[in-house]
Amino acid sequence: MTGVKMFRKSDLDLTPNDQGAAVLATVNAGVSGTMGAGIGTFEDCAIAWTVTYDEVLFIADGDFTLRVGDDVYEAGPGDILWIPKDTALVYEAKGKVTFFYAVYPASASPSASQTTAHPTAGPS
Repeated sequence: MTGVKMFRKSDLDLTPNDQGAAVLATVNAGVSGTMGAGIGTFEDCAIAWTVTYDEVLFIADGDFTLRVGDDVYEAGPGDILWIPKDTALVYEAKGKVTFFYAVYPASASPSASQTTAHPTAGPS
């Protein structure tokens, strides 16, 4: 797998699903055999999940809450969260949150382990 890929936000569908989330693994098994990454939104939601991979979240816009047991992490634009594998958590958003995420290994991620085509842009 070679070649630079560029994904423009304007080309990606970030319409939230019925749970209030849109998660697009732009870097997935079709792009990389080891790493997963993408962009997403949470909107007015609370989503319980246990991560099966290490995850990094970069909050690009909005106010985000991560709950891990009794611990509450409030994050805003520019903040970064590192979440270790096997963490049981709740992703929460009151309003709209846009984020970038990276996961490793991609094979442990339900979205990044799939081959999904997303529009790419060439060099300018």
